[in-house]
Amino acid sequence: MVNYFLKLLLISSLSFSSFAFDTSAEIESLNKEFNSYSKYPILVFDKGLISSLLTGAKDNDINTITSYVKSKFHLIVDKSEAETILDYHTVLNNSASALPFRGRKSGEYKFCAVFPSGAKTDHREEVKRILGITNELNPYPENTIEKVMNLLSLKELKLVSLYHELSHCIDETFVPDQYSTESHSIHMAESFAESLAMLFVAKRFDFRNIALRRSILRGLYTKYMGKYIINDEDMIVMHPSAKEMGVIYYLSPTLISINELLQSYSFRSNHFSTEQLSKMALENIRNYSFNSRAFAAIVYYLKNGSDEALTKYHDFSVSAPDLFYPTYLRLRTEALFLDDLDFLLESF
Repeated sequence: MVNYFLKLLLISSLSFSSFAFDTSAEIESLNKEFNSYSKYPILVFDKGLISSLLTGAKDNDINTITSYVKSKFHLIVDKSEAETILDYHTVLNNSASALPFRGRKSGEYKFCAVFPSGAKTDHREEVKRILGITNELNPYPENTIEKVMNLLSLKELKLVSLYHELSHCIDETFVPDQYSTESHSIHMAESFAESLAMLFVAKRFDFRNIALRRSILRGLYTKYMGKYIINDEDMIVMHPSAKEMGVIYYLSPTLISINELLQSYSFRSNHFSTEQLSKMALENIRNYSFNSRAFAAIVYYLKNGSDEALTKYHDFSVSAPDLFYPTYLRLRTEALFLDDLDFLLESF
């Protein structure tokens, strides 16, 4: 997710080990690469390291953050910025986030911060975190957790999450409007970050069919958790867009399309700069992510069910085919994919 407000909207080798995977080495490598990023500094925080320095006394911890950023990244942060960074290591420690910090007068990026999840999760716990499963809430079919553990390794889950948040900081198209709470805008930012993350990890790690497998994970969240959230009248949310999280994070179409690129000889055999990968991700989502009309159709689908949604959009397409027939076709395609998820999950 992109920022603090959005975080309040909702309460990986090929080894399938159940033990914790430590991202510290990769975080250090990314800092060496992106602290001097050409556009603005990108700072990747190692929550485990920083949390070990905190005492729980807020004023002291703010000073610790200020000193750490100056020593580690050679940047000066004010008290307000340090307090925000502290929040991501305390109340938001388990979340994975990215947040641009802007100059007060210029409005330009001062730096962009990547906050990987600080949760010390094993494989099972990480799957539960990503699917939003808690002791009180699990709308998924039996054995979904175990099946997803077979689908994606802990290393894959952790590293994709890290690169997803890094990609938010590289995004100059959608994240600059990070205070927007309009669901479709958030969906576009998430689509970009997911696409670029796939391009990064496919180049840097031997993750075979990662985008296709990841599309199943994202689809499961939409089909089960997304449907539950949008229909739970008792759920208290900070903003109406939180009810549409299942569509905001329905990134399967962009993942399936990027999978074709990842498997191409041209992509596998050539080197690409970060800027080139970013352009590929942008082109991918502009071609394959949902436009606002298709987004609304998927919202209606989750809220009212497949039969009612398909009937409604069929009728729309009959009365105004120029406006709604492409949306109707898209809705049919996504309904088929969501129906296929259970057998796809069994196939890997």
